[in-house]
Amino acid sequence: MARPTPASPGLQALKTQRTRTRLIEATLGLIRERGFSAATASNIARRAGITWGAAQHQFGSKEEILEAILALAYRRYLEAMAAPGLGGGSRRRRARELVDRMWRHYQGDHYRVSLEILRATRGARAHRARAWEQRQGRAHLRVVRHLFPDSPLTDARLREALTFTHCCLAGLSMEPVFEVRVRHIDRHLNRIASMLADMLGHR
Repeated sequence: MARPTPASPGLQALKTQRTRTRLIEATLGLIRERGFSAATASNIARRAGITWGAAQHQFGSKEEILEAILALAYRRYLEAMAAPGLGGGSRRRRARELVDRMWRHYQGDHYRVSLEILRATRGARAHRARAWEQRQGRAHLRVVRHLFPDSPLTDARLREALTFTHCCLAGLSMEPVFEVRVRHIDRHLNRIASMLADMLGHR
């Protein structure tokens, strides 16, 4: 079987994907390590090891790279929720597994950097931030409906339970800002899961 030539569509697509990945990873690293302001066009290109002109050939603008990161964070969440092992057992056990997976996702670079992007650009792109949040909300709702078919809650009450859980986990994820070491994480997660399970069982 003949090997693809350097100009073949397969090799070109692979090169394009690798370049796009380098740009996304460079942006993630800059925001994670130094904050949103560090993710300038020149810094992104320098860290990715290409010129900004080459970067624009792939994404067009820095804003498109940021959009790609938001889309990737959303996809990572869906993948985490779709992984085997979520479901079965008591409502409390299912609630703990859901909380654990949400917590692991919240600890990841993609989610944390996405929050930084949304916070830093909210005024300029409020409609996009709302769209991202709405997609996340719908994804959460679908997951929980599938995981807890026995819950009598309406969609509105279910969103309320999810908002409560999100606020607890988001607050807990901020604790390292104030404490060198956060103690009793497992106990905190178990309490959050217990409260979620209780909320899911009430009308």
